[in-house]
Amino acid sequence: MSSLRMVDYALASEALERLRINVPSSIMESERMLLERDRILEAAESEAAQIVEQAHRRAREILESDALVSAARQESERILLDSRHAAEQRRDEADRYAVYVLEELATKLRSIGRQVDNGLDLLRQNLESQRTDGGTP
Repeated sequence: MSSLRMVDYALASEALERLRINVPSSIMESERMLLERDRILEAAESEAAQIVEQAHRRAREILESDALVSAARQESERILLDSRHAAEQRRDEADRYAVYVLEELATKLRSIGRQVDNGLDLLRQNLESQRTDGGTP
C-alpha cells in the first residue's frame, strides 16, 4: 500500500469546482451574518441608550415633580399661616370696633339715663309742688 491513491479526474474536478463555488458563497454568507449581527447589536445598543435616556428623563421629571409638590406644600403652609394671621388681625380689629361701639352706646345710654332721671325728678318736683300748692294731683 502506498500513500498515493488514484482519483477520478472528473469527479475530483467537479468536487473542486463545487468547493470553489460554495466556499466563497459560504464566506460571503458568513460575512453577511456578521454584518447583520453587527447591525442588530448596534440597534440594540441604540435602543438601550434610548431606554436609559428615557429613564433618566423620567427620573428628572419625578424629582422635579417631587420638588414642585414640596414647593406647593410649603406655599400652602405659608398661605395658611398668612390667612390665620390675617384672621387674627380681623378678629382683633372687629373686637376693638365692637368695644368702641359698645362704649359709645354705653355713653349714650348713660346720657339718656341721666336725661330720664332728670325728667323723672322734674316730674316728681312738679307733682310735689302741685300737691303743696293745693293743685290737683
